[in-house]
Amino acid sequence: MNLRIPSSLQALFPPQQQGPVAVRTISTTAAPAEIRDQLRINPQVRLQGPVPSVSVFASQEINQEIGQESWLQEMQKLKQVAPSLAELPDFGVTPLRIGVGIGLQNASFSFEKGQLQVDTPQGTVSLGEFENARFQISALPGGFQLKTSEGKDLGSFEGVLRLESSTGPVSLNGSRYRGSLEIRPHPENPSRFNLINTVMLEDYLLSVVPSESPASWPIESLKAQAMAARTYAVANWRKREALGFDMNADTSDQMYTGIQGEQPASSEAVKATQNQIIAFQGKPITALFFSSSGGYTDSSLEVWGVDLPYIQPVKDFDQAAPRYRWDKTMTPNQVQAALTKLGLNVGTLHKIEALETTPQGRVKQIRFSGSTGSVDVDANKFRFAAGLSSTRWTVAADGQPPRSFRFDGGGWGHGLGMSQWGARQMAADGKNAAEIIHHYYTGVEIQALKAEETPSGI
Repeated sequence: MNLRIPSSLQALFPPQQQGPVAVRTISTTAAPAEIRDQLRINPQVRLQGPVPSVSVFASQEINQEIGQESWLQEMQKLKQVAPSLAELPDFGVTPLRIGVGIGLQNASFSFEKGQLQVDTPQGTVSLGEFENARFQISALPGGFQLKTSEGKDLGSFEGVLRLESSTGPVSLNGSRYRGSLEIRPHPENPSRFNLINTVMLEDYLLSVVPSESPASWPIESLKAQAMAARTYAVANWRKREALGFDMNADTSDQMYTGIQGEQPASSEAVKATQNQIIAFQGKPITALFFSSSGGYTDSSLEVWGVDLPYIQPVKDFDQAAPRYRWDKTMTPNQVQAALTKLGLNVGTLHKIEALETTPQGRVKQIRFSGSTGSVDVDANKFRFAAGLSSTRWTVAADGQPPRSFRFDGGGWGHGLGMSQWGARQMAADGKNAAEIIHHYYTGVEIQALKAEETPSGI
């Protein structure tokens, strides 16, 4: 697969090989006018029953307040080059390493039974076997000091602390996790350490799936979420190797909260799709997903300037989503405050205009005109800086000079790949997980991580 990357993003995506790169171009079909233009419609909700709390999506909204940093996190999800299926390890024996605490100075942990050892520059040092033990660890330059919860000093060490041969869950800073733990100095700040949960892939997903989609949703939508989450995990294996682990435990990768996040229904979905991933041309896909689109998903080439052939515009079924339609009113000062986060200033704001949109109605470039001039801004950057739910909006000024600007929009998230609310509706309408996957990801195959296995139960 060839990536076409705009010049403004090339620093994030260094070339993988020398020489010319073939550019794949696509044509997209515009959404019907009633979907593209009628963003103020209040649709009739078709899906009956209780609507889950949006708290499961709260981490996405928190990121919207951060601005350019969140935009960079979104774009960096595309930086990872997925290995081929043949290059992947056997995840039945190879655990994932999840960074559950980054750059810490102090932490506590406990476990039922296991052996602690330290990998030092001089070799491995065994600290002994412990049962029902609790420990406090404090960072030292290049290492740590370890004490029991009663204050007994077990020593100061240089190197990496590991829990081996453990039974039962491990508690890290009060949260319980399956698997084991590893504590290693932060490579960029050796006076702090990273807290790492080593956990098997399928156990990891037991927490990820309900953290990304409410467990009260139809089982087939949860199965689709499980396959997308599993695909993301294997495609991003060793992504953060420089930090000593594979992935973060937040929305910069996937939300992972440990055992306390697990739910019976989502666990059933994980088990029903065991080892099944979404592949394109022999590689795990970049399994993008989001909350809702406002009626139509979009092309990765149009929205992010990166050509993922399987991320194409399709009709969405997200009319039941809380943010299928939304509006937000901002004063000129509030808009300028958002621009300030991006290092921009136009003085007293007079006008906002969308310079370019996708065929599906998402804004790509915005012009802000004010008393000191005008600037053109990437709509994705402005979305995060201003706390907008998506880039699918129209804007109208109130008064002249404007007293406020009203954004009327649709959807929540980037609009690329699988719509979670759309998957929910498709499942409620009787579609199975495979049909959901093939609807939202164009031209993909559902494949087993192990060649001898075939998809079943989906």
